[in-house]
Amino acid sequence: MLDLAQGAFDATMPYLFQRKQFGQTIGSFQGLQHQYAQIAVDIEAARLLTYNAARMKEQGKPFVKEAAMAKLYASQVAERTASRCIEWCGGIGFTRDYPVEKFYRDCKIGAIYEGTSNIQLQTIAKFLEKQYSS
Repeated sequence: MLDLAQGAFDATMPYLFQRKQFGQTIGSFQGLQHQYAQIAVDIEAARLLTYNAARMKEQGKPFVKEAAMAKLYASQVAERTASRCIEWCGGIGFTRDYPVEKFYRDCKIGAIYEGTSNIQLQTIAKFLEKQYSS
């Protein structure tokens, strides 16, 4: 899911600096700058959650809660990123001429396979309940 988010972002960003409106690239408008900056933060946070779960596993520590958090968040970020990328590209974002529409279709499955988002939330909640009810 992390690669889907990064791929959608990487496929879209050049377009923002090629497409011009009102004499400037659309990527230079402050409102859009804030949006793509936030998505970049979200992708990096998902990456760090994933790396943390992997580090814990490599060290032989319990990691199931952290892995569930990483999977949940990465799938949410992928879906949000692909959706924003479609918006940023406008109508052309839905055409098969640009890869963004495929990223959008592919990321939706992330909330379904390998455990739905609700299952990930349930896994996280069980660990938290155990941690705080003792």
